[in-house]
Amino acid sequence: MLKRFAATTLYAIRLPINWQPTSNVCLCRTLEFKKNRLEIDNEGALKKIRPKTAPVPKITLLGLEKDVSVVTIDVASKMCERRGLKLVKIIDIDTKTQRPVYQMMTANQFLKEDHKSHQDKDEKNHNQLKGEKTVLINCRIGQSDLESKVNNIRKWLSKMNEVRVTITGDTANEVADEVIKMTQESSRVVQRREKGNTVKFQLLPPKKS
Repeated sequence: MLKRFAATTLYAIRLPINWQPTSNVCLCRTLEFKKNRLEIDNEGALKKIRPKTAPVPKITLLGLEKDVSVVTIDVASKMCERRGLKLVKIIDIDTKTQRPVYQMMTANQFLKEDHKSHQDKDEKNHNQLKGEKTVLINCRIGQSDLESKVNNIRKWLSKMNEVRVTITGDTANEVADEVIKMTQESSRVVQRREKGNTVKFQLLPPKKS
């Protein structure tokens, strides 16, 4: 009995420190295999996921007969190229569709549209106001002083300024009519307003054709 106990003790001492039962080793290897397989599956799933492609912006295209279609800018360009037409943008962004609007034009239509746009631009520049001036007139003003103010108004109008005129007093309407009559050849009257003994109106330079 003593010999058997001694042999068992000696065997236990000789076992390696990291010794584990066979069942534990198998369990660890099984878990490690499952972990590796899960990592491989996850890598495969990541490879299959494709990034979302950004939507291709589209335009509203007007044909020669004003027919409407929604296409990409590349498609519209190719359509015009095949038919020998010009692709012209007429609206930057349509507020309803939130798309730019293009129109297919022939060479003659394109030249006419280009000429018209230049005319509109020139007219806008000619009629663009440079500034604003204010004139206060009392109805008791003398004739010479009134003529002096009217001369200043004409000068400002000739330099593309807007002139705001305010006339006060019992006879403000009569003085206002006189000022308007004296400047009618070089001005346009807009927004005439009357309140009590005060008359206000604006004089703008005449439109240049």
